[in-house]
Parts: sequence; C-alpha cells; structure tokens
Amino acid sequence: MKIKKLLLPMLALIMALSIALSACAADGADADDPAAPAQESGYEGDLEPMTLEVYSQPANFQGEQPGWTAKLLKEKFNVTLSIIAPQAAGADIFAARSAAGFLGDIVVLDNIDIQACIQSGLIYDFTEEMQTFQAFEEYKPQLDYYNASIEGVEEGQYYAWPTEMTNTGIDTYSPTIPGVAPTVPWDYFREIGAPEMENLTDLIAALKAIQDNHPTNEAGDPSYGITLWPDWDGDSIENVNQLTKWYGQEVNGSLLIDTEGGMVPLTDDDGAYKKILQFYFDANQAGVVDPDSGTQNWDSVNSKFNSKRAFLIWNDWQQGFWNTTARGNAGENYIMAPVNDMLIYQPSDSFYGTGRAFACGTDDPEKKERVRMVMDWMSSPEGLEAIHGGIYGFTYVDNPNGPGFDQTLEGESALMDNSPVPEEFGGGLYADGMLTINQWMLSWIAINPNNGTTYDPRYWPTTIEKQKTTTTNEWAERYGAENPVAYLEQNGQLGVVPFVNVNLAPDTSDITVIRTSCKPIVCDASWQMIFASDQAEFDRIWSDMKEDLAGFGWDELVAFDMEKYQVLIDERANAMASN
Repeated sequence: MKIKKLLLPMLALIMALSIALSACAADGADADDPAAPAQESGYEGDLEPMTLEVYSQPANFQGEQPGWTAKLLKEKFNVTLSIIAPQAAGADIFAARSAAGFLGDIVVLDNIDIQACIQSGLIYDFTEEMQTFQAFEEYKPQLDYYNASIEGVEEGQYYAWPTEMTNTGIDTYSPTIPGVAPTVPWDYFREIGAPEMENLTDLIAALKAIQDNHPTNEAGDPSYGITLWPDWDGDSIENVNQLTKWYGQEVNGSLLIDTEGGMVPLTDDDGAYKKILQFYFDANQAGVVDPDSGTQNWDSVNSKFNSKRAFLIWNDWQQGFWNTTARGNAGENYIMAPVNDMLIYQPSDSFYGTGRAFACGTDDPEKKERVRMVMDWMSSPEGLEAIHGGIYGFTYVDNPNGPGFDQTLEGESALMDNSPVPEEFGGGLYADGMLTINQWMLSWIAINPNNGTTYDPRYWPTTIEKQKTTTTNEWAERYGAENPVAYLEQNGQLGVVPFVNVNLAPDTSDITVIRTSCKPIVCDASWQMIFASDQAEFDRIWSDMKEDLAGFGWDELVAFDMEKYQVLIDERANAMASN
C-alpha cells in the first residue's frame, strides 16, 4: 500500500497563506524553513474580540473551549469558541436550536443532518470562503464529490467540508495497527506463554489467566479482563458494534455489512452482533467482565484504561491511554493478540471523509469571515500540527536529524496523564485543553505537505524508531511480522474496505418512529444477554427481542436500510473502479 506524498510547491503555499490569513499577522513560520511550525503568531490589532458558537454533534464537552487551544485561537484570531454539545446537553437541543433558526456559527453534523440543515436554511453557502482555504486545491476532488452528493447544491458550490479527509489514497490503509483488534498488555500475555488463540473461547481463557495473575493493579484497585460502558450506545450497543468488525461485519443502522458488500439484519442468528454478545456473556460467566460495565460512564472507564485495570482493549486510539516508550522497553505496552479465526473489517484511510462535515451556520458578514479564518486554520498544516501534534515546544519539537518533528517525553504521556500545561502555553491540563469540538477537518494520518510526514506523532519517523521497543521486538519474533497490520495481511485476516463518504437517504417520519421504538429494545436486551444467568436465559432474551422488534416494524426498518446502504456499497465499488 503506497502513500501519495502530495507536496505543495512553496510558492503556492506562501500565496495561499497570504490570501487566507490576510486579516491575521504573519504566521510566524521561518520563511527559509517550511517545516517550522507557526503556533506563536498573533492577530492584527483591528480584530475585535468575538465568540463563535460551535454546534458539534460528536463533542462530549459543553462550554467555553479551555486551555492551550483556547490560547492559540485567542492569539491568532481573537476568538473564543463556545461549544454546544448535544451529547452533554441532550438530543432535544438540536430541535430547539433548529426551531430558533440558529444552530451555531460553526456546525459539525452527520451527513444526513447536513443535508436537512442546508434545505432548511440553517447552513449557508460557503463557496467563496472555502476557496480561500490553504488546503482547498489539494482536497478539491473530495470536496467536489461530497458537495455534489447534497441535494440542491449546484456544481461549483461548496456548503460543507467533510471531516477527516486524507491525501493518502482511496484504498490505502496507512497505520501499522488495525482500527479494531483484540489488544492486551504484552507483559501479562507473555507471562501466560503468549498462547496461540484459535477463537474467542481461547481469548476468554487468556483473559481469565491474566486476571487470576493480576486481580488488582499496583494501587490495589480491582482489575478485569473486560470493562464496558453504556453511554456511547446508539441504536445498538457500541461496545458490541465495534467488535463485530473482528468477524468481518460492520453495524450500520439495523444491518450488518460485510467486507464484500453483503448485508444481513443485525438480528441474524449467524451474524457478528449475536456472536459478540455471546463472547461477552461467556466472558461474564468466566468472571472476567467488570460488574460495573452496565452502569459506568466513559469517564470511569477512561480511568481504568490509564491505570491498567482493564486487560482487553480494541480501538487503536485506546493504546494512547497507556503505551509509552518507557513502558514499551519494559515490555508493558498493549499490543494486538492474534486470534486465528478473525477477519478484521478495516475501513481504508478516510480519503473522502468520515460521515460528518463542518459547515457555516451564520450569514453575519463579520462572523462569517471569522469562521472562514478559523476553519482555514483548522485545515491548514499549522492548525493540524497543533490539533493532532499538540503544543510545539512542550509535547513536540523539531526533529534534529531530519524532516518533521520529535515527540518529547512530556508529549508521550500528556494525553494519558492529562498533564499540567505550563502557563506560557495556556495552563490548565493537556487533555482538557485539546480541541473540544472532538472532530477534525483533516485526518491525523494525512500527509503534512510541509514535511512529508503524518500529522499524527505515532507515525513520525522519530516515533517509529522509538516504538521499536522490547514489546514490539518480542512480539515480532513471536509472530514473524514487523507489526500487527503486516501480520494480518500475511495471514489473510485484514479486509480493507474503501472508506467513501456519501449522503444517505434520511429516515421518513414512519421509519423514524420505528427506529426510535426499536433502539431501547435492542440495547436493553443486549445488556441483559451479557449478564444473563445462563445460556438458556441468554437464548430466551435473544428470541424475545426478535419477537418484540417484529411487533414494532423491524422488518420494514431492515428493508429501508438495505435500500439506503446499497448506495454506500455501490459507491465503494465505484471508488475502486476509478482507482
């Protein structure tokens, strides 16, 4: 898999910077060194203080953006961001603000809501402004593709910027670890012999052995093989949804979609959703599921991950709560534990975006201009270096031996430890001060045109070298592969699916009623199945759930979703055909 390094000519970059930041002071980068970050620039004196309201569907935090990111935005644009987060304020806030005719100056919404809000006049044409962005020309093909899919948007118009686009490739998967895979602490797994695992039964046995050896962490707090949390649940349980990808299927609405485009209902008896419920049930029967799983929230789980009280993680980003170079050299980092019957469903790099978009929700000329400046920065190398890399001079510095940057010791642990930030950079705590919109205009895996490396510190050349630790070396020797992705590829266990970004049909009013009615039935039954007293009760709850769903129009919902998601499957095929 090749990464296209799309290097912009320096003249074009300087011109774009000049145009896009004309209302700001010079950006602070050394003109003779295009790799130098520019996080110390300030706004010109004629920029009045301004608060921009940001309505962000994925945000977990509501209120004024704090900390070091707030300081950057204040110095550059004299802007304060006020975050409106439906996950914190409740879903009703969307209807209330829509009825009032204003969601926010900047809005971050799922594709389906972007479509509806454009039609209802809550999102404004942003064509002239977006064309001034430094990143516009590089990402124009994706922007054209996305905006052309929005009903009522004419050719050449730009209303929305898809989230987390990349410049790597349509069918490229760049990381060295899969997005979702069974991942355990190497020292504890090695301690039990790093056993060959054929299936989920063997994985449970391994987690049981680890838990028996380490019933508490070093502080004496109880540890568990698995910990779960319900506050991310949607139409079904998110902790189950993520693990269906272990067996080649992804949850989309009421469906499971496989790597080849096949679709079956979520309730399919042979589908991955039931298989993962069975895994959690069996694990609970073995005594390795945290008893607080059904009631705790993400904050509680977060503290367990970063204190080594949960032995199984699955999302790649969760490793950031524990893994460091020092722990890697001590053999203590988390790393993938292969299970031989798995086929990992792996979306490619998000070339076309990830299913949400940024847009402008104000037509006030002064605010619209400030929105333009902030969004331009958030999609520029300078902004992305901060958003994905952190604080220059604190979490990372220039690479003394080549292009790009080098993560500092503080940078390695700042997120997991939520480290104090020096006052010169804004004070507060590091994780608290990250961009609380909780969504990004370009992906962390995209290539920085200033230095040819990713924005994500995990894939900087300096970090890759540091990551060759006792953990990775012993793992590589045990499994005969350089890294987890290479292992999965060698063994035919990675199913890469093109990550296309399309606007799918919105639910009709009747389907909305059905989906809303079915959601608690699926979620409640799923949690009950995990903690069922025995297999007979597990099977009975599953059967009762299917019967209850049928009474609320489940078959009609499945038929609607099959037609809806066929568009996604067709677009994946089109993307591969055009590649």
